[in-house]
Amino acid sequence: MSGKTNNEKVIIVSTHDSLYPIRGGGALRTLGVARELQKRGRHILLIAPAGGISELEGMPVISIAEPRKQRSQILSTVKFALRLLAAMAGHLSRAEAVFMHNTIAAPLMPFLAKLHGFRFVLDITDIHAEYLTVGRRNVFEKVLTPCLLSYEYFIIRCADSVIVATEAMKKALCARRVDPAKIEVVYDSVERRDLPREKDPGAELGIIHLGAIDRQHGVEILVRAIPEVLRDFPQARFFFIGGGRELPAAKRLASATGISQACVFTDWLPCEEARRYLRKACIGIIPRQDVFANRIITTLKIFEYWASATAVIASALEGIREIAYNNENVLMFSPGSSGDLAEKIILLLRDARLRSGLTARGLEAVVAYDAQKAAGRIAENIFKA
Repeated sequence: MSGKTNNEKVIIVSTHDSLYPIRGGGALRTLGVARELQKRGRHILLIAPAGGISELEGMPVISIAEPRKQRSQILSTVKFALRLLAAMAGHLSRAEAVFMHNTIAAPLMPFLAKLHGFRFVLDITDIHAEYLTVGRRNVFEKVLTPCLLSYEYFIIRCADSVIVATEAMKKALCARRVDPAKIEVVYDSVERRDLPREKDPGAELGIIHLGAIDRQHGVEILVRAIPEVLRDFPQARFFFIGGGRELPAAKRLASATGISQACVFTDWLPCEEARRYLRKACIGIIPRQDVFANRIITTLKIFEYWASATAVIASALEGIREIAYNNENVLMFSPGSSGDLAEKIILLLRDARLRSGLTARGLEAVVAYDAQKAAGRIAENIFKA
């Protein structure tokens, strides 16, 4: 099936994450919403990075190249917006709604929604321009950052409905003059059956960081903690499953500190393949830095760790505190402190009872974050008057 459809009304669904192969939590969340809309009898048109396919689960696809962000995050985003506009151009006049995951996929939506009269629904699990202040920027990007921040909040204010990932994010948007009446909180979620709960032999000495490796993810904090952990547990193994702009720097740091032999770096993998590495680890790490953009989110990996019977060590950040409780279903460490992180890893490697308690209560906690229910809530939101 091609990306062309008949003249019936459609709901256009888009994200900057790859839908095929699936890479990233945004793709999982977006595809879940598309499936739910399809179940409700809506005609769906997916426009997103999708490896060149023209159909996915019975839904027509217009596949476009994903933003790589390797040289310039801003330039990459602009190029993606232009590709998306070109792909959408012939379909907007018959769109009853456009559902976008994150503003990278929505820079022109405020104007196109007014022009064509469709309902614009925005799902945001990150505020991307806020990350510019954390990442490496050239002079051009530093000058543009305040403008881009202002424009991202303008896009959000213009949406007919906004779905956010935490109460902390809702509070932050209200402070930026987004109407609270159109904001709904829908936490990230997982299909528990898709996560492996069984562990491979040796997993009791495995520690994993699952997901992207960009500046905001704080992976260097985990790398700096490894030498201390290896002094107590020389057989420990660390799995870095994902890619990103900071992956080369993480590898260099591991080499410089002499711990490369204890590390596995995979680069980007399809989601299903990446999740298999959860079988090799008993501890999952969330080492995000204490910056505004990180404080207002949860991150999908906490739900994936919980659902895979993996004990969680996480930075003590506001968004995570909304859903997790220290010493109950997560062990929190002081953000940015590699020493404190090392102590917490050593504690869990040494204390199997504590580790199993965190694991058991994580399995209980994740039941409340069901992907199908979350997708249903978002789909309902699309049809609000």
